[in-house]
Amino acid sequence: MKRIFISVGEISGDNYASQLIKRIPDVEWIGITGPKMRQAGCKTVESIENISVVGITEAIPKYFHIKKTFKKAVEELNKGVDLLVVVDFPGFNLRLLEEAKKRGIKTVYFIAPQVWAWGKGRIPKIVKNTDLLLSIWPFEKEIYKDYIGKDFKLEYIGHPLLDIIKTEETEHSFREKIGIEDEKKVIGLLPGSRESEVKTLLPVMLEAGGKILKEEDVHFVIPTTENVSSKVKEIASSFNLPISIVDKSIFSYPSYEVMKHSYFAVVASGTATLETALFETPFVLVYKVSPLTFFIGKLLVSIDYLGLPNIIAGREIIKELLQKDCNPENIYRWTKNYLKDKKLYETTKKDLKLVKEKLGETGALDKASKIIRDMLR
Repeated sequence: MKRIFISVGEISGDNYASQLIKRIPDVEWIGITGPKMRQAGCKTVESIENISVVGITEAIPKYFHIKKTFKKAVEELNKGVDLLVVVDFPGFNLRLLEEAKKRGIKTVYFIAPQVWAWGKGRIPKIVKNTDLLLSIWPFEKEIYKDYIGKDFKLEYIGHPLLDIIKTEETEHSFREKIGIEDEKKVIGLLPGSRESEVKTLLPVMLEAGGKILKEEDVHFVIPTTENVSSKVKEIASSFNLPISIVDKSIFSYPSYEVMKHSYFAVVASGTATLETALFETPFVLVYKVSPLTFFIGKLLVSIDYLGLPNIIAGREIIKELLQKDCNPENIYRWTKNYLKDKKLYETTKKDLKLVKEKLGETGALDKASKIIRDMLR
């Protein structure tokens, strides 16, 4: 049986990787996994819950654990694998690709680092150690065009989110399951999938919630994953607000149900902003990291926006509240704008629909799995 090592560093990557694993069940999958990958049958060398971080200062406490995980991954490569597939997470995965290349192992970068956002310094390293890059953005072919040849190939497959996003609930069943009256507007709060994000962003969101509640009859819904569930409940319990915390015990797709059925949402920067955009639900983007991480990030970033919907649209269709602007007063003000201003609300919905159209057609995951099967042959 063929053996594939797969390396993922974040919850969004776990989502994409698990779909690949399901589509290629007749090989042995082993790797650095998230909950969905494990559920799909991938053996685990390490869990992403133990290594996923955002930012430089935030990574320091996990440094030795990440180093140990890397060593474990290389040991698996030494045992012999037919293919290495890596998903984003460049700080870790670029080094792993290098180790695979030294051992003559074929390599695939599925969802490459956003070099168009972070500057192009990583391109030579990606190209040198990657046999095939599966691109999810139409403009990436142009970025890599000078490198494509015998040793490095790029295939544009489209965005896998279009295959993944799904919901099961009607407006009625969503409200009924969590006990929300019809007249209340639902505000979705999505503070991120890492504990560090939840600790930083959720209290700010809930403080804003207190201000909103004084003026509007709303109900807050927070989707959560297993790795941050206890932290979300702990923080939410210290606020006297109408809050429902939902997980897989209530909905099959908790985050997607909240994105779809919210009138408005407050969303941490990351893949969730693009997911929310695909449901055409207006939202405000929030993010806050350590001052050092933000300062270094500003030096490295070569684009005007942080949010994927804004990057795709080429303008700020979604308000971005970053660092000191990410405060209860601003979140309250922007939420109130959307609750009161019907024209603003409808314009944003139209803008989000255009973003969705720009992502193209479904079928990215089927294309990716076919290409990987061909490589194994």
